Amino acid sequence: MGTSRRSIRTEHTDRVLIAKYRRNHKMQACEPCRKSKVSCDHSIPCGRCVRRRCVEECYYHPSPLTRSRQKVITTAAAAQSVLAPSELNSSVSSSIEQPRVGNDADVVAASQRYSQRASLALLHRAGSAPPLSDLTEISPGKHGFLGFTSHASIMTENLTQLGIPSIGLEGATAVCKKPISYERIARGCQALSFLQNRAIIDRGIDLFFESIECIHIHCGEFIVKQWLSQLWSAHGETLSSQDPEQIQQLCHLLCENTATPLAFDGSTTARQWICSATGEHIRWGVIAMIANYVGSYVMVTKSSDPFFQEFNVDRKSLLNHTAEVSDACIEFCRERGALDDTFICALFEHYNITEYTKGETCYATYCIGAEVNSALIAMGLHQEIKADSQVPFFLAELRKRLRALVYTAEISIATFLGRPPRLLYRYMNLDPPLDLTDSQLFSEDPQELAVAIAQLDEHGYNRDGEFRHASLIRSYIGFMVRREEILELSLGNYTADEVQRNADVIQRKTEEHWATLPHFMVSLRDGIFGLETQEVIKLHFQNFFRQGPQANSLLLHRVLMRKAGTGPAELIHTAQTILSDVMRLYKVVEMSAAKTFIYFLAVHGLRSAVILAIELLKQEQLPAYPKTPALSRSKTIQDLCIFTDKLSDLDTMFGDRELCEKGRKLVSRVLDKILSPPNTADRDCHHYPMPTQQPGTKMLANDMLHNTHVPGSYGMTDDFSYESSAHVSSSDHEFWLWLENIDGQGWDPVA
Repeated sequence: MGTSRRSIRTEHTDRVLIAKYRRNHKMQACEPCRKSKVSCDHSIPCGRCVRRRCVEECYYHPSPLTRSRQKVITTAAAAQSVLAPSELNSSVSSSIEQPRVGNDADVVAASQRYSQRASLALLHRAGSAPPLSDLTEISPGKHGFLGFTSHASIMTENLTQLGIPSIGLEGATAVCKKPISYERIARGCQALSFLQNRAIIDRGIDLFFESIECIHIHCGEFIVKQWLSQLWSAHGETLSSQDPEQIQQLCHLLCENTATPLAFDGSTTARQWICSATGEHIRWGVIAMIANYVGSYVMVTKSSDPFFQEFNVDRKSLLNHTAEVSDACIEFCRERGALDDTFICALFEHYNITEYTKGETCYATYCIGAEVNSALIAMGLHQEIKADSQVPFFLAELRKRLRALVYTAEISIATFLGRPPRLLYRYMNLDPPLDLTDSQLFSEDPQELAVAIAQLDEHGYNRDGEFRHASLIRSYIGFMVRREEILELSLGNYTADEVQRNADVIQRKTEEHWATLPHFMVSLRDGIFGLETQEVIKLHFQNFFRQGPQANSLLLHRVLMRKAGTGPAELIHTAQTILSDVMRLYKVVEMSAAKTFIYFLAVHGLRSAVILAIELLKQEQLPAYPKTPALSRSKTIQDLCIFTDKLSDLDTMFGDRELCEKGRKLVSRVLDKILSPPNTADRDCHHYPMPTQQPGTKMLANDMLHNTHVPGSYGMTDDFSYESSAHVSSSDHEFWLWLENIDGQGWDPVA
C-alpha cells in the first residue's frame, strides 16, 4: 500500500504515530525535533522527547503547510479504537525487559520503561490534538463531609418537599485513574520490597501484640492478622521473589484498589470488611498499617532485644525504613484521593511514630497531627456515629474508638505545647464506645453480641471488673474534655474571679464524671496499686488511667496559682503524687522500654520534678525556715537526684530527649543552688575551725564524719535511706566544704 494508507500501528511498536505531512510528502516532525534539525520518529510523544524527559514540550504545529494526506489521528482515545485494551496491555507488558531480581537500579529502570510505554498510549499527546476526555471517572457519591452552611447543603435541602428532583445535584466523587509516573512506580517498588522478608514482618507483628503498647492502637490483632494472612496468600510469592514486572503490576493494583471506595453496608460482617481491603483488594493503607505496627514494636523495644540479632538488623535503620515505607504508602493514598478508615488509621499510627522519634515539639509532628484531625473532620467522624443501614455496628464502634484516640492525642499535644487545640469538644459528638472486647465486637452471632451489650452497666462499662482497652478509651474522654477546658482557661483573657469560678466548674464536672465510673476505676483515684502482685499489662492500664486526672489537677492548680493568686499547697501535693508514682514504677524493667512509660517519665515526671525543685528552692530562700515545711527537704532532694539520673538513661531515639536534658540540667542547677555552700562573705562569718592534718599522719574520711569537734558535722545514721522523710535542719556548709577539699579538688555535683 502507498504512504497515504500507512497504518498508525506497526507490528513491533505500541506508539501512536502522527499522520501529518509536509509539502515534500515527508512526515511532519515535532517542534523540538524540527527546531533542533534532528530526526523524529513522528510518535506522540516522539522517542527523542521521551529520552530527554521533556514530553510536555513535544507537540506538532497546528497548521500543516500542505493538505492532509491522511485522516489525522492524534488522540489516545482514537488509538485505543484501533488497538483493543487487551492488546494494548499485552503489548505494553511484553515490551518490558526482565531486569535481574534484587537490583534496585534495574527495578527503577524497568519502572521507567513501563511507565513511559503505558503513558504513550494512555496519556501523552501532541499539543495540537483536541482535548482528551477527563482522565478521572466520576462515580456518584458524597466526597467527605459537608455541613449545614455549605453551598451544597443550601442547594439541595428541602428539594424533595418542593417537588424538585435532586438527582445529579448531590455532587460526585472523583476516582483517580491516571497512570502513575515512573518515579512513583519506583517508589512503590521500593516500599513493597519491605515485605520481601516475610519472617521479620510476621515476627514483628506477633511481638508487638504481645507488648503492652498494643493497648493504644485502633485496629486490634484480629484485623491486622487477617490483613496479613490474606496478603501472603494472594501476593506472598510475588513479594518474596520481588520480580520487577509482577511488583509493578502489584503497584498498579494497589493504586486502583486505593482509588476505589470501600463498599459496605449495615449488614457487612467484620470478616467481610477486613477482606475488602486485603488479598486481591489490597490497599496502600493496609500496607502502611503493617509497616507502622512493625515500626511500633521496633520503637517500644530495647536495642538489645534478641529480635534484632535474630534477623541481623539495626534497630534505628529498621525504624527509619518502616517510617519511610509508611510515608510512601500514605502519599499514594493522598494521590489516589483515599479518604476512608484504612487511610486515617494508617495516618494516625504514622503520627504516633513520628511523635516519638522526632518529638512533640517538632513541626513535622505538628503538621501530621493536623492532617489526622483534618481527615477525621473530612470523613464526618466529628458528627454522630451510629450503626444503621449504611454502617455496620462493629465499624461504628471502631470509629468511635478512633475518634476518641485522635481527640485525646490532639488535646495532649496542645497542652504539652501550650497551643490552642485544633479539635474542640463543642463541635464534636464525643459519644464514647461501649466497653466490649474485640471478640465480642467482631462476633458474627447477633445473639452473642446482644448478650454482651446487655451485660454492661448503665454507664456502658463491663461488670467483670476488667480493665480493658475500651474501658480506658471510654473513661478517658471525660477527663480530656476537662483538660481542654483547663487549656482554654490558661489561654483565655479572664479575671482572677472568672478563673476561680471556671476552675470550680471544672472540678465539679470532674467529680460528676468520677461518679459514672465503675468501682475498679474509682479505687485507683487515691489508692496505691501494688507492683509485685499484678501483671505488667494490668499495671500499665492502671498507671495510664491514673495519670490522666492527676495531670488535669496539676495543670489546673498551676493556672490558679498564675492567674488567681492561690497558694502552692495543692500543686505541690499533686506533683509529689505523680513523682512518687514515677519513682515506684521505674524499677519495673518491663515498663522501662514502653513508649508510654517513657512519655510518663519524660512528660509527667519531668513536669512534676521541675515544679518540686522550684518550690523547694523557694522554701529554702524564705527568711525564716517553716517549722512544718510543705516539702520534706531530704526526701525531695533524694527523689530529684534519682529522677535526674534516670532521665539520663532515656532511649537515644526518643524525640523529646533534648527537652528532657534541659529539664535535667534545670533540676540539677536548682539542687546545686540548694546544696552548694554559701558565698565567701557568709563563709567568713561562721569562723568554723577545720581540722588540720599533722605531718606524717593520714586523715580518713571516716574520721572526718565522726569528728565531734567539727561544729555542725554529720553522722551517718541508720535512718538515712531512700525512704527517709525526716527534715534535716542543720546547715550543709561544713560537709560540702570538706568534700571540696578532698584531694585538693572541687566537687561538681552535675558531673
